[in-house]
Amino acid sequence: MPDSILRQMLRPPAQPPEADPAVDGLAGVLGKAASVAGLSALEVQLETQSRAAKQCEVVDFIAALPENGLYFRLECHTEGQFGLLALDVELVENIVNISTGTLESTLPPPRPPTDIDAALTRPFLDEMFKAFASILRELRSGKTTHTYHTAQVETEPSPHLFPEIPYLQIGIDFEFLNGKAKGHVALMLPAANTSFSAALPRPGESRAEWRAAFNKAVEAAPACFDVVLYRKKMPIGQILKLKTGDMLEIPARALENLSLESRKGVANRSLMQARLGEFQDMRAAKITQIGEDTPPDDTPPLLEVKP
Repeated sequence: MPDSILRQMLRPPAQPPEADPAVDGLAGVLGKAASVAGLSALEVQLETQSRAAKQCEVVDFIAALPENGLYFRLECHTEGQFGLLALDVELVENIVNISTGTLESTLPPPRPPTDIDAALTRPFLDEMFKAFASILRELRSGKTTHTYHTAQVETEPSPHLFPEIPYLQIGIDFEFLNGKAKGHVALMLPAANTSFSAALPRPGESRAEWRAAFNKAVEAAPACFDVVLYRKKMPIGQILKLKTGDMLEIPARALENLSLESRKGVANRSLMQARLGEFQDMRAAKITQIGEDTPPDDTPPLLEVKP
C-alpha cells in the first residue's frame, strides 16, 4: 500500500511478534498519537515504539512504576474513570530539554522530578491524549470517543486511589533526534474505555488480515488541507479600512504557485505545490510537486486569499 501523507504522519511503531492483535492495535494507536503530538508540540522528529498492552490490576501496575518517576493521575472526560501515567526520569529530562531548547549531549544523573518538570511536560502529554482521542474517533467513523487529560500530579501513587476494575497497561518507548535521546512512559487505562472496532479481530481472522483492515481504516481517516493561492502582508490599519468593492492585487505568478497546506502546530506546512487550471468546466489545482516546500510567499499570513 503506497504511503500517504497521513500514513507518513502516523508512522506504525514496531510490535513484538507475539502481541495480540486487539491490544497491539490499541498500543499502536497510542504510539501514533505520541508521534503526532511530538511533531506538533516539540517540533522535533519523534519516533515511538509501543509495547503490547496487557490487562492488569491496579496493584500490579503500581508495583512496577519507575523510581524517581513523574506520575500523573488521568481523568476521562466522558466516563469519570481514572487512570495513571508514569514517565521515567530520562523521558522527563528529554521533554523538558527539548521544550526549552537546551538538549544536552549527555544526560545528568537521575533526580527527583520537580513541579517545574510537571508544568513543562504536561502540555506535551495532554497533546498526546488529544491526538489519541482524535485517531480513535476517526477509526470509529466519527463516533464519540473517550478523552483523557492529566488531572494532577501523584507524589505517591497508591492502589487505594483507583477503582477496583480491570485496567490495560501500555508502555511506549520514545526515541528523540534519531535515537540520541530516549525515554519510557507507562499508562494504566480502564479496559472499558479502550476498545474500538478497528482493533478488535473477528473470529477466524488472521494477524495479516487484521493488519490489512487496520491499515485500511487509517487510510480512510479524513485529513484536511488548504489550497492557498497567495499570502499578502498588509498593515493592520490598512486592513481595518478595507470595505466591500476594494481590490486586492494578486501577482500573475501566484496562479502557477498554489500551495496545498496543512497545519503543523500553529504554523502552516506546505505538502504539495500546484498550478491553477480547469477541469470539466470547473476550476482545479493541478499538482506539480509533492513534498514539503516553502510557500511562494513565506511572509506571516496576516491575510490569506484562497480559491
